[in-house]
Amino acid sequence: MDFKGLIDSWRRILAIAEKPEPKEYSLMLRVVISGLFLVGLIGLLIHLAFYFIQGGYGG
Repeated sequence: MDFKGLIDSWRRILAIAEKPEPKEYSLMLRVVISGLFLVGLIGLLIHLAFYFIQGGYGG
């Protein structure tokens, strides 16, 4: 696809795109924050597991 075709496809996408409603923004925010919390919790649990497997408390 050449550059002009790429620009035309972007214009078509922008023409049919709609602005999300506040309720949808709220849902997306909750999903993103929940995902970040879950990833952080998994990382913390892995860190603690390795900490205690290696003896913990400098032992």
